[in-house]
Amino acid sequence: MVTYNDEISISHPVKGLEDVTGAVKAQALYEFLNKVKKEEIELDWEDNQVVIHAGRSKAGLTFEQEVKLPLDEEIGTVEKWKKLPEGIVEGIKLCASCCSKDMSRPVLTCVHINGDVIEASDSYQIIRYKLKKKAPGKSFLIPASSARELIRYAVTEIALGDSWAHFRTEDETVIFSARIIAGVFPDIEKYLEIEGSDFSFPDTLQEALEKANIFAKKTANTGDIPSVTIEVKDGLLTLSAKNEFGWFEEKMKTKYKDADFKFSIGIDFLISLFEKLQTSVIGPDRIGFAGENWWHVISIMAETGE
Repeated sequence: MVTYNDEISISHPVKGLEDVTGAVKAQALYEFLNKVKKEEIELDWEDNQVVIHAGRSKAGLTFEQEVKLPLDEEIGTVEKWKKLPEGIVEGIKLCASCCSKDMSRPVLTCVHINGDVIEASDSYQIIRYKLKKKAPGKSFLIPASSARELIRYAVTEIALGDSWAHFRTEDETVIFSARIIAGVFPDIEKYLEIEGSDFSFPDTLQEALEKANIFAKKTANTGDIPSVTIEVKDGLLTLSAKNEFGWFEEKMKTKYKDADFKFSIGIDFLISLFEKLQTSVIGPDRIGFAGENWWHVISIMAETGE
C-alpha cells in the first residue's frame, strides 16, 4: 500500500493485495476506516470500484486501475541501504520545531542533516543537535512538514537518491520517502557561542506551563506552533500565552537581576527543556540553552517594550 503527494511517499506491504494494482481516494478511505469498529474488513473488486464490507456496513470507492508509482524506479536503483545513527529521530523532532514558515527563504523551512549534525533556524532562533556517529551519505535538507511526519516512524536505515531521501524501518516493511530541497544551509557556528550571565528558570515555571499550554494551543486554521512569551524584569519572570479564545499570565520570582529581557519559544520545546537542560546563558542579544548533545539560541531584546 502506497501514498504519494509529491513531497512524501509512504509504503507498507499488505498481505492479500499482492496481485492488486490501483488507487482509491485516500481521505474517503481513511475516514471510513476510522469510523469502522470491526477489527477485520473484507474487500471485493467490482468493475471500477472496490467494495468494503465491515459488519453490516459496506461502502464503495472508485478504483483507478492504471496507476504509475513515481518512486518505484528510484527506490529500486538507489544506493545500498545504510544504518542510521542512534538518536537521529530525536534530533529531527527537536529541530523541526525551530523551522521557519516563510517560503521566501525555503532553506529555513527545512531540517538540515549534515554528517553528525542536525540543525534548523527560522532566523529568530537556531538549534543544533549532535549525533554520536555521522549519518551516511551527503548532507541534505528536508521540509519541516515532512520531518514532523517522519518522526512518527521508528526508522533505522536510509538510502539517498538524487532528489529524495528514503528511510526504512528495522523490519524492512515501512519505507518513508521525503523530497530533498535544494539549497545551502547557512553557517550558524558563530551564533552558538554566547558570553553572558548564567540563568536558571524558577522551579514553579513547570507547573505554570501546564496552565499556559491551554491558551498557547492554536486552532487548525492558524497552523502556528503553540508558543509562550517569557519576560524577565525587576526580579520577576512573567509567563504569558494567548490565542483567539483567551490569554494567560503568571508572575514568579527569579534570582536573575542582571538585565531585562524578553523572548518567545515553542511551549512543547520549553517543557522538554526541564528534562534535558544543563545550562542557560543570557547574552547581550540572545539567550542560549544547552544540553548534553544540543544547543538552542533565541534572539532577545535587551530592553522590553514596543
